[in-house]
Amino acid sequence: MFEEMIADYLAKLRGHCPNVKSVILFGSVARGEAHRDSDVDLIVVATGLPELKERHELPPFSKPARIQDIWMTQEELEDMVAAKTGFVMDALLEGKVLQDDGTAARAREKLVGSLKRLKARRLKEGWLIPGDDLRRGIAFD
Repeated sequence: MFEEMIADYLAKLRGHCPNVKSVILFGSVARGEAHRDSDVDLIVVATGLPELKERHELPPFSKPARIQDIWMTQEELEDMVAAKTGFVMDALLEGKVLQDDGTAARAREKLVGSLKRLKARRLKEGWLIPGDDLRRGIAFD
């Protein structure tokens, strides 16, 4: 059901946006938990993007409303990895990389290393990063 929609989007992306470095599918479709009305969640990492407030015009082609694409630069991806931003963590750890020049792979490697160093644990709804002792922790999703 979603495969054709995603393939069409990727073909248009390759034809119109040569500056794309990575495309990551995440959310219910990537996990195999989607239903008929699910959105297709994508992270698109690219160079030469306009300012954040102007990105609503991306991509430069028509797409189904069910495709929810989040456009970001490599630097923004790296900042979100460092900040342990929930949806980026989920995308890199549980998502499917559909296109990559190595950007997503490096970000995932950095995230996994950081989570190991912090002894972070996956919870049902988010993550737990232990504090100085077991009674204290930082939980986030």
